[in-house]
Amino acid sequence: MKLLEKSVDKIQERRVRKAGIAFGDIWRDPDLAAGLPAVRAGDIAAARELLTVADPRRADLRLHVLSDACVPHLPALEERYGDDDPLLLLLGGTTRVKTAWEARGGGWASGVGKERFRRFFGLLEPAARPLARAAELAPEDPRPWNSLQWYGLGMQLGREALDRIWLELCARDSWHHGGRSSRLQVLCHKWQGSHEEMFAFARENAARSAPGDACLGLLPEAHKEHLMILIRDSDEIETYGDVKELVRGYFADPGIHGELADAADRWLSGDTASDPESAGVAHAFGAAFHHGGDLDRATRVLARAGRTIPPGALWGHVSPSPGSDLLAALGRCGLLHRPSG
Repeated sequence: MKLLEKSVDKIQERRVRKAGIAFGDIWRDPDLAAGLPAVRAGDIAAARELLTVADPRRADLRLHVLSDACVPHLPALEERYGDDDPLLLLLGGTTRVKTAWEARGGGWASGVGKERFRRFFGLLEPAARPLARAAELAPEDPRPWNSLQWYGLGMQLGREALDRIWLELCARDSWHHGGRSSRLQVLCHKWQGSHEEMFAFARENAARSAPGDACLGLLPEAHKEHLMILIRDSDEIETYGDVKELVRGYFADPGIHGELADAADRWLSGDTASDPESAGVAHAFGAAFHHGGDLDRATRVLARAGRTIPPGALWGHVSPSPGSDLLAALGRCGLLHRPSG
């Protein structure tokens, strides 16, 4: 029986690869893509130059991607940044935050263990100084304050401190998408909020968002966070089949489907092509509609998602093979034989 299961799994893996389904980042920024190999090789000057882009969405995206790329080069970066270059201080502090969270891992706190927590706090604590200095030197830049949200979450600062950080971020950019995504995490049940606070925030953002705005994607993200708690706490979940059944029922609920449909229709009606991270929003909506049985909206949304599954997407929580889950969705939506992207 196990041999048969392995054979079926291999066949499915080949189908996933043949369909062009992969895993990784899904952003679109040609200049960043061209410069990233040099940064990954340790070129700190190239990283700094890429951070000078004026467009706020690309500036935020580049900090996220470049700090990930600089994790292996953190000691060299920290030797470089001195005390008077806000971009290098921002990159160094954010890279240290990423390094710490990578060491912690993405599991629930109960599974981290004392030794890993000790290492996590030891790596994270020194990030405060460069980020605070970057904020001081570049008083109009919201990005240090967004990185400080993740610093504050990791260091277990109280809600009062995290709320102050959020207000400082909003004072610099009242509609900062990356900051709002981080704030959603602060407000969710697993960190320092509740389902009620999280949904109120996501719904307020959806109500205020213009057509095509990525902040509309906070609503499916909030529902995903809620689902993860339901799955974790359920006494009736024993298999991935049970998980899929729960997810199907959740997204088929008329109230949940209705508010997601309204948000997705507004997102689809706007200019999503100019957003370098729009594919992530498409995956968030597309997975929800596929599992909830709304194939019409799933088709329209997934046509903009591409075939690369981003980290943390719902596909990976519903199936042991996220690629197979997306493959099934594309097949049901008639998208398998259309060009991807």
